[in-house]
Amino acid sequence: MNGKLDAPILAIALLALSGFANAAEHLIKPGDSPQAALDRCAPGDRLVFLPGIHQHPPGRHRSMLYVDRPVDIELREGAVLKLASGSCRIEAEGEITTDQDAGKKLDDLKIGGQFDLVPPATAGPESYGNRIYTIVIDGEGKDGNPDTFSWGDGNIFETPNKRVPVTGDWQPLSHGVKIAFASKTGHSKGSLWFVSYDGPEAYGIRIGHGTQAKPIENIRIRGKGVIDMNATNNAQPSGLVKNINACVLVHGRVRGVSIEGITMTDTNRSVMCYGEHTGGFLPGGKTGPGESFDAEDISILRTRTINPNGAAYLLGHPSHRGRLSRVKCNQNYMETGKTAIEPNFNLEGYEVIGNVIRSAGQAIHCWRHSAGGVITDNLRVHDNTGKPVVVVNAPRGWQSPEPPLQRNNRNHLSDFPTDRPK
Repeated sequence: MNGKLDAPILAIALLALSGFANAAEHLIKPGDSPQAALDRCAPGDRLVFLPGIHQHPPGRHRSMLYVDRPVDIELREGAVLKLASGSCRIEAEGEITTDQDAGKKLDDLKIGGQFDLVPPATAGPESYGNRIYTIVIDGEGKDGNPDTFSWGDGNIFETPNKRVPVTGDWQPLSHGVKIAFASKTGHSKGSLWFVSYDGPEAYGIRIGHGTQAKPIENIRIRGKGVIDMNATNNAQPSGLVKNINACVLVHGRVRGVSIEGITMTDTNRSVMCYGEHTGGFLPGGKTGPGESFDAEDISILRTRTINPNGAAYLLGHPSHRGRLSRVKCNQNYMETGKTAIEPNFNLEGYEVIGNVIRSAGQAIHCWRHSAGGVITDNLRVHDNTGKPVVVVNAPRGWQSPEPPLQRNNRNHLSDFPTDRPK
């Protein structure tokens, strides 16, 4: 070493400095369109949400801000990016969820009829709830008799209507909803479906739409501001359907994303990350021939999720089957009513380290196949029932996760180090 930079290194350093020097700063005041501001950005520019309420309906790709280029996004302290009240209302079209059970011999349920709980456009907040039907095969027909099913339209998994024979024709449930099975027999007992009537999906900041051909790279979302999906005043997706609300969504061929410091609230999920695949879905997570659009190198650091009615971080998704790799979800704080951190399908090489979790559901749930995980130094708080910090399993018919490396994950009120002085 002679104390001088080699010419190639010096050239790279000067180029980087030149890029920062030429980067423009775009200030967004409450009432301004964040999408219009981003559309004016050159790669590397900085987008700044100034203090105040930035309230907008869903726009491009169902988001308040769709990102398709490298930018630095800052939500300054006091800035709140909020979904406009009444933007999302219950829709008449239902959606069948089968991902919770891939062990069916037959998957032949259809839905029809006319759901009669779609509110008028002028309806108030009482119209924002959703309705989920649970349908379970509770008997396999023998000696020429049809299979039977049970169903309910209240709490999920509750099916008070029992032993209904399968006719093969349309059969009424409630509120105008009808179902039909293509076959009267041949179903496996315990086969499970959910049917959701709910609101459309919406996102705060979305990076990628799933099948973009070119990678979207080098996005930073940071600051002391808030993303509020305002579920209190909007109909949400049920949480069991393919596309659900998130404050931040990373989707498809995206890499090099950092989400730091921000607070996220009143939503299905705070952050979701997953790839996409064009192949047909096969049971148990397999995918037919097609192109995979993979997400990689995602960091979620020192954020806050305050979401007492929903969940927090979803890493991988069974209905979006591209790969997701090299994800860090570290040093975050969360309060959730449901699962806080969920390493899920097609995830490889991830860290869940140093998080503080207050959850009425699971704290960390490795759910379906993932690999190469490190889960250490996480603290579950405000739970005196002895719930575990980490659960590792899969639904029926799905490949289980590879056991992650686990160390020093503690429930604050029930777990104590074995070497604690007596």
